[in-house]
Amino acid sequence: MLVWSLVLSLATSALQVVQAYPNPGSPQYGSFGKHGGVATEVAECSKIGVDILAQGGSAVDAIIASSLCVGTIAAYHSGLGGGGFGLVRSVGRKGKVSYDMIDFRETAPGASDLWMYKNSTDPTASTIGGLAVGVPGELRGWEYLHKKHGKLPWAKLFEGAIKLARYGFTVNEDLAVTLNNDTYPFLTTDPVWAEVYAPNGTLLKKGDIVYRKKFAETLETFAWKGPNAFYTGEIAENIVSAAKARGGIITLKDLEDYKAITRTPVNITYRNNRIFSTVAPSSGAVVLSALKVFEVYPATAKVDDPEYDITTHRLIQATRFGYGQRTNYGDPAYTANVSALEREFLEDSTVQEIRAQINDSTTYPAPFYNPSNYVVLDDHGTSHLAAADRWGNVISLTTTINLFWGSRVMTADGIVLNNEMDDFSTPGTTNSFGFAASPANYIYPGKRPQSSISSSIAEDLETGEFKIATGSAGGSRIITATLQNLHHTLDQGLTPNASVHTSRWHDQLTNVTYFELPALANGLPGYNNRTVKFLASLKYNVTYQGISGSTSHIIGKINGTFHAFSDPRKPAGHGYAY
Repeated sequence: MLVWSLVLSLATSALQVVQAYPNPGSPQYGSFGKHGGVATEVAECSKIGVDILAQGGSAVDAIIASSLCVGTIAAYHSGLGGGGFGLVRSVGRKGKVSYDMIDFRETAPGASDLWMYKNSTDPTASTIGGLAVGVPGELRGWEYLHKKHGKLPWAKLFEGAIKLARYGFTVNEDLAVTLNNDTYPFLTTDPVWAEVYAPNGTLLKKGDIVYRKKFAETLETFAWKGPNAFYTGEIAENIVSAAKARGGIITLKDLEDYKAITRTPVNITYRNNRIFSTVAPSSGAVVLSALKVFEVYPATAKVDDPEYDITTHRLIQATRFGYGQRTNYGDPAYTANVSALEREFLEDSTVQEIRAQINDSTTYPAPFYNPSNYVVLDDHGTSHLAAADRWGNVISLTTTINLFWGSRVMTADGIVLNNEMDDFSTPGTTNSFGFAASPANYIYPGKRPQSSISSSIAEDLETGEFKIATGSAGGSRIITATLQNLHHTLDQGLTPNASVHTSRWHDQLTNVTYFELPALANGLPGYNNRTVKFLASLKYNVTYQGISGSTSHIIGKINGTFHAFSDPRKPAGHGYAY
């Protein structure tokens, strides 16, 4: 355990950390409305989504338009060269509510094999270059969502992103952080990248204008010719060519064969709510499992109540068991009994067995929660978005190209390719705890790697009314950020505004439990010292960090009013309702 006196001294003497909830009457990074809303990490993109709603578009129309915008401006972590998962709540003509999940996760190319990275002489082969590229699924995801849930014409959804790419957008503070020549020298040395981000030989900076004119033409092609123009023809050939030039193995057949998959989401009753979330190979079931374990404990205490200390301990303990379960959740097409296992972990008998192992007086080493002895995936990147419309349709969606700038391969058409292959596991590797790579996540052709994405939607158990849509970006921190937003809003009664402004903890069975320090410019107060000190007394290895990598946006509905709030951890974001 870290020396508590040192940690506390650093936190309190320099920053005086005392967590308090923000005034929900003073909105930051969001707004209110009666007809619907959109929350993303880029203010312009939320506005584009709300404009789509105002024109009669559905929540899905808004999320597609907003996502195309995010992929244009924040191309360092999402875009058409990647993929993800979405959860949709739809209301039929007779008011019948249904849920479906769309899996547009990237897949391993047909020439992939189990040992492709272990046998490589390049230690960065899984993260940098063509061999890191999985088959992109994003546009097939938009195609499915629009066909089933869209209202406006397909081409209409591309207009906002095309305009930004062609006529320019301002480098915001989030993009500016990634335009770093020391960390990403290819942005100036590779002509394809430099044309966009260093047009005069030096990297653009905050306040400068970015033009992505080639990408604007590419978006226009998809708007008028449809998604097939991505997976066949000249653009597909350029994808294969760009990846192959950097050692890649993706083929035209891989692209042509790609399909988005619909899955049945998992759901639980939780106190007076029903919560729906995504299933394997994503991690919504992990969030729901932790909540079911936690459900019997008192949970309304606020940070100024000493009861909040034990509440936090119990929630972290439940989450640790969830991370242990997660190691088994591989692609159901390649991993036997995954769906049955997800259901088993939500059964009352299993939940009670897990809960009985929680000790209010201590925490335990990581293997206690992970008896399978498999590595917990540490994935990266992502962008989360949420939208709701006047008809009661809601979507929570997360998309990614994985690490910042993905594989660092950009095609001639301006598409940034993912490095999602790094999310797979390789046999024979172990982490610092001695946990072995999980067979559920081994590489096979056509397989989808595990993901932390946990997009979730909650509704009132009695009335069926929509209450909250949330999820998160931030790789393996997605699970804990999503979980805490659900806890804050459903248990503590916080507004979406207050929830996104509440400091977070993170624990994923490493040797450290992290707590956020305040970032006053973003309105984040920092985690409560009393609670952290209490957890240290229970043998948690605690440490403070700056702003966590998780960015978790929320659309909520309270007394007929939509609350659309983006996470202040991405200061360029803003939620908009109308």
